[in-house]
Amino acid sequence: MLGTRIKTLRKTKKMTQSEVAEGIMTKSMLSMIENGKATPSLPALQRIAERLHVSVDELLLDPRVTEMKQLLEQIESPKSEYYSEQQVIEMLSPYLDPVVPSYWQGQIYHKYGFALRFLNPEEGLRYFELAFDIFKNLDLRDQQIEVQISKVYFLFFLRRYEEAYQLIDAMMVIQDIPLSHETFLDYQMLQALRVSVKEDNWTESIVLLREGIAYMREKGVYIEVISYHRLLALFLSLTGDYASAKTELEKLNHFFLFTEANVYERLLVELTKGSIAIHQKDYAGIRYARERLVEVDIEASYHYTGQLEVYLCLWQQPGEKLEFDLQGAVAKIWGNVHIWRVASEYDLSEMLQTLALAMTKGAGLEYRDEVEQMTAHLSRGHFKQKIEQLLAELH
Repeated sequence: MLGTRIKTLRKTKKMTQSEVAEGIMTKSMLSMIENGKATPSLPALQRIAERLHVSVDELLLDPRVTEMKQLLEQIESPKSEYYSEQQVIEMLSPYLDPVVPSYWQGQIYHKYGFALRFLNPEEGLRYFELAFDIFKNLDLRDQQIEVQISKVYFLFFLRRYEEAYQLIDAMMVIQDIPLSHETFLDYQMLQALRVSVKEDNWTESIVLLREGIAYMREKGVYIEVISYHRLLALFLSLTGDYASAKTELEKLNHFFLFTEANVYERLLVELTKGSIAIHQKDYAGIRYARERLVEVDIEASYHYTGQLEVYLCLWQQPGEKLEFDLQGAVAKIWGNVHIWRVASEYDLSEMLQTLALAMTKGAGLEYRDEVEQMTAHLSRGHFKQKIEQLLAELH
């Protein structure tokens, strides 16, 4: 590649091999360099660059790398238009081959693989491996972990949970080798999810989440503060500590006073309140959370609305009239199956448990086989045991 760039620049400037090589090396040596059969020493490369009136960086840097960098910055810029996953695939496809072993080539593979999550997740995993190999060869440890984290979420998508948890363990993040704040916090979050579901240990998950929150406070970064406090509140409620769970959500309300939280972020907090209300069997809390979701009316949250409606139907207060029924609530959940079936195992388990509970009351029985198939892929633990017990009642 270096030789090709030297040759291209020489011809662009209408110089002969003899003119470039004079006083630096023989013409035959330059010819070998241009044909990729020899590599110049650094002093020789510096003199060639001077002769061609370019910098050494321009000789060493493949022009495609600059194009890759600009393209990725365009796609990821908040000022750019929204690009669908299909558009991202089309934009990045010209840069998949030939391979330029650089940071930006690895990022191209990573971004391209992620865009395949719905179209072809198995192929996406292959591109993650290509990205990982490039980052490993360049000794870019932070980027290696980022790719592995993306791979974990794809394995969740494919319901290959055991493989995902093994990969989390294999990352072996060592504290004395610093990662970027975002990468460390993403990894810590995955560990908390793994421990909660695979090991059925909410107490340990709470410890991991609190460590992540302490880390953000110490470093003065709050990029994952909403996710951490939400999940911490959920796990606290699962241990029966509803007072502490409420405190965590109140902290987020204070956080929102000083930040420009968008509608979706605020909605996530309302969803968390609804889930905690379910754990606590707080009928009024479930009803309030459902009203908030209906008010916002975001299609991507319809399954959560359906989940809350299932519990409102099952625990309906004497004399209260509902504007929905159990079968309709179940239909809302299934209407967004493409979203919740590829979420974390915790979220998937919550939905499956709700559907199984509805089936014990005769609603959604037509989906029984699908619920049983998804339940079979869950890790052995509290959630799977509870769902299997509910399904057993149908026999």
